[in-house]
Amino acid sequence: MKRLFIPLVWCFLLIASCTALRHVPKEESLYTGAKIKVITPGKVQDQNDATKAVNELIRPKSNTSILGSRPLLWLWYVAGKKKKEKGFGHWLKKKMGEPPVYFSMTDPTLVSKAIDAKLYNMGFFNSFSQYQINESKSGRKTTITYQLFMTEAYTYNEIIYTNDKSDSLSEYLITDQKRTLLKTGKRYDLDVLIKERSRMDETLKHNGFYYFNPDYILFKMDTALGLGRLNLYVTIKPETPEKSKLIYKIADVNVYPDYKLGQDSLNGTKQVIDTTNYYDVTGYVRPEPVIRTIFLKNNVVYDRRKHNITLNRLNGLGIFKFVNLRITDKDTSPGNWLSVNIFLIPLPKKSISVEMQAASKSNNFIGPALNLSFRNRNTFKGAELMIYNLRGSFETQLNGVYKGRFTYEINPRIELYVPRFMLPFKLKFKINSNFVPRTKYILDYSYMSRVGYFNLNSVKLTFGYKWKQALTIDHDLSLISINYFRLSKPSENFLKLINGNVVLKRRFEEQFIAGIAYSFFYNEQIKRLKRNQVYFNGNIETSGNTISLFHKIVPAQTLPNSDAARVFGIRYAQFIRVDIDVRDYFKLTEKTMFASRFIAGWGLPYGNSSTMPYIKQFFSGGAYSVRGFQAFSIGPGAYSPPDSLKRIFFLQQGGEIKLEANIEYRYPIFGVLKGALFMDAGNVWLNKTTSEIPNSAFSFNTFLPQIAVGMGSGIRVDLSFFVLRLDLGIPVRKPWLPEKHRWVFREVGFSDIVFNLAFGYPF
Repeated sequence: MKRLFIPLVWCFLLIASCTALRHVPKEESLYTGAKIKVITPGKVQDQNDATKAVNELIRPKSNTSILGSRPLLWLWYVAGKKKKEKGFGHWLKKKMGEPPVYFSMTDPTLVSKAIDAKLYNMGFFNSFSQYQINESKSGRKTTITYQLFMTEAYTYNEIIYTNDKSDSLSEYLITDQKRTLLKTGKRYDLDVLIKERSRMDETLKHNGFYYFNPDYILFKMDTALGLGRLNLYVTIKPETPEKSKLIYKIADVNVYPDYKLGQDSLNGTKQVIDTTNYYDVTGYVRPEPVIRTIFLKNNVVYDRRKHNITLNRLNGLGIFKFVNLRITDKDTSPGNWLSVNIFLIPLPKKSISVEMQAASKSNNFIGPALNLSFRNRNTFKGAELMIYNLRGSFETQLNGVYKGRFTYEINPRIELYVPRFMLPFKLKFKINSNFVPRTKYILDYSYMSRVGYFNLNSVKLTFGYKWKQALTIDHDLSLISINYFRLSKPSENFLKLINGNVVLKRRFEEQFIAGIAYSFFYNEQIKRLKRNQVYFNGNIETSGNTISLFHKIVPAQTLPNSDAARVFGIRYAQFIRVDIDVRDYFKLTEKTMFASRFIAGWGLPYGNSSTMPYIKQFFSGGAYSVRGFQAFSIGPGAYSPPDSLKRIFFLQQGGEIKLEANIEYRYPIFGVLKGALFMDAGNVWLNKTTSEIPNSAFSFNTFLPQIAVGMGSGIRVDLSFFVLRLDLGIPVRKPWLPEKHRWVFREVGFSDIVFNLAFGYPF
């Protein structure tokens, strides 16, 4: 490894030392960027804001420079002219290289005019720019200096709203001025004026001015005051139609829940529900769930917010292909009235999907998996979503120490989502959110057989609520979360194994878990144009507290030779568990990204439990964790299991505390093929060490030296809807080795490479 390192460094230095200037054609000069020089008679307020805004206007941008060299430009040149649009040379030129930016491609006169316009729009009315062209002695490089001759910007002396008492529009604008973005003493800024006009239009639409248009708002400036001050007049254009100055109310709301495109006549059985006219033809959906999503009501002033909420809620029901809300004048009624017509085109009620998978784990077990899913979008004609899932999988090791050992699993699952909060009491207020809240019911059963060892049965029942607070914020509350798992048909070899190891035996004990869980999600990845996107997931779960409280009133049955209590004859778990997952996705360029993640988790058993249930413990290592190590093979702490346990393929080393960090550089190769360089670090620990698992407890004095580190590279086939990933990781630091021998980078060989074949990105 050391022999490879030195040549790589020399290669990098060789590329970095090449400025690519010798490849520039004689008739051209390489454009090396622009500088901004501010010239003022004194200190100018908001000078930095103006300089930043001007810098964003400068085009084009020069070639990427690293310590004075331009390696990407050099790659573009050395790749040469390619006749074929494929092959390594084409990839090197188009994907890795960067085309040259010559001075002939610039237009400083045009840029200077754009700078003058920007300064004026920011209130620097008497400021202007000039430019200077600076050529190097050799004539091979050219820079441009833009000089900004700046004076103080104009500020608002007074903001005056004209009052036309003949209409309610002007009066409303005057009463609304307390929420204005325009403040006296602030600098004039055209962008702020545009935002203020949009705000005023939005406010008017929320208060019944249905036909108003933001173009009707007029701003007039009076700069005759001098001394950098101006008066701003806010008024309505004289040519504004009278219709736009009127407040409108809703006369009627008509709903057509089974409308068809091209349908000429509108018919159906009319029902009046909560002042809404509901015209039903086929009985596709009951009126109640639809009416609950409609916030526009009769004899109420039109409000654009309620208009948008209605549209979003109807779409959020998930049973309509198209939602069309048409608003027209109610000509038959005297006054300013609107008629609201809602046309809903249903989706097919039922759908089925089949998904084939090929699983490959870092413990070298492979096998197929099949997932069948049946969806009923309107199960009880109340927009309920029922999902029936059946998953089956099989895995084995074709070569290796576990050749011939296999596991199969069958997992049926039923989910029901009702589009409202189902509560034992009635809410006295309506939740004005754009998103439909849902009540969830989930029944999950899993049967797993590790042939030759044991069978494992698991049943999980969940009841709770899911709701979306905003586009980026989700909540998931499970008021009832019950999980029961039980081991059956253990083999003699397996019983002999666990009876000789107290810790291993504890992992397979029959347990009953009943508690409450809450999850919070914040995800900025929905904002595609945002350069730096943040993701956060926080979870908290408690178990056994309600049962324990009940047992304080009614004495509980206890296990033989133990003070642990039982429920339904089964030992119940009592614990609290919290964890967070924080991610940051920073776009370096349009196609490259630096992704990072930090995970922290802590579980505390108490009361009726001495350890965390095995399925609630934390694990480290594998395709979605520290990729330089086998799945779940790290920790706890500096503990390393004996060889007799390492040979058990179903052994997974868990902990009650987890810390993990990952960084990854993602870049395109060509087409759908992407690449990545990564480094992962982490471990799990117990709250207290035991004689069976020494050196496993977490301590602020020792946890850093016990961090496992892995690194590597990977390739991904990214089809947007499907990602196949192969990551090759190597261990860099092994925490179970003696302290001075934990860094193992130099000892890594081919046999230490961990192959991680998985679906989707690691985070």
